[in-house]
Amino acid sequence: MRARLALLLLLCATAHAEQTQAPDAEVKANRLYQDCLLEAISKAAPDTPAATLIGWCDPDGQSQKQQNEYALRARLALEKLNENNPFVLTPHRRNYLLPISYWSNPVSNNPLIADDELQHHEAKFQISLKAPLLDEFWNGATLYFSFTATYWMQLYNRDLSRPFREVNYEPELFITRPVNWQFGPIDSELLTFGYWHQSNGRDVPVSRSWDRLFVSYIFRTGSWYVSVKPWWRIPESQNYPVTSPKRDDNPDIERYLGHFDLNIIKPMGNHVLELQLRNNLRTSDNNGSGQIEYSFPINRRFKGLLQGFTGYGDSLINYNNYENRISVGILLTDTF
Repeated sequence: MRARLALLLLLCATAHAEQTQAPDAEVKANRLYQDCLLEAISKAAPDTPAATLIGWCDPDGQSQKQQNEYALRARLALEKLNENNPFVLTPHRRNYLLPISYWSNPVSNNPLIADDELQHHEAKFQISLKAPLLDEFWNGATLYFSFTATYWMQLYNRDLSRPFREVNYEPELFITRPVNWQFGPIDSELLTFGYWHQSNGRDVPVSRSWDRLFVSYIFRTGSWYVSVKPWWRIPESQNYPVTSPKRDDNPDIERYLGHFDLNIIKPMGNHVLELQLRNNLRTSDNNGSGQIEYSFPINRRFKGLLQGFTGYGDSLINYNNYENRISVGILLTDTF
């Protein structure tokens, strides 16, 4: 049905463009109309009537839809197009390079490096990819494996030979399924649940790691997207010697990183504003973090990224240190 709808829209676009002896301004308008129709195909729900989609691209603009209203569906549709391509790995979270990152509270937590040897200015970057393992096995659900690595590098610290101060690795195995539940003004978009490991891949005494089971629910209201992601930490034992790799490296991590992620996202054309909140939900000893990101176009391929962080858990090695960070750089792949 989706293929027939796409064919219908393409035929409509072609018919609309093939006007004889059209002046340059009209030819340009026709091309914009075709582009709008092709975009509508990827962004709309599969059961959207063809007449509705064509109405969105009405040249008079009387019923044109905002692009960001179907931003998530557009991303999911584009991911599906490349899902079985053996030469393509799909982005999972944002991929970015932040060569300028100011760190307010340089604390090493490493007995081999003194705090005063670290610099406030460093670089941060993230690589995040996913691949489908099993598709269309539960009413449109897909089983994914993803891998995310986030790096903090003392790029400008020549005295320490510019080391990677910290690296956090996050493999995940999860099932995700698009949903169309409607709750008043809330349009449900995506439901996910799975297993999530996070570690800095180091030995004691600087080892940090934890394992979680999580559920994620993404919904849209108007042009705002909200993601609620609670988790349950898989318990680890402390009944091992301090030097044992089996011992829980960070038994109090939930006290600082909390029990959930809350993301609020506002696409604005080709700009995206995203807020992430975490909290331990304690009335006393309340801890958490907030991160705000703003992405904006700098050319046809790349975007700029401004990122600000405050709270606990910017990196695992410093999960129990309060930190502020502001970074700027290039976004390689966006949320939407």
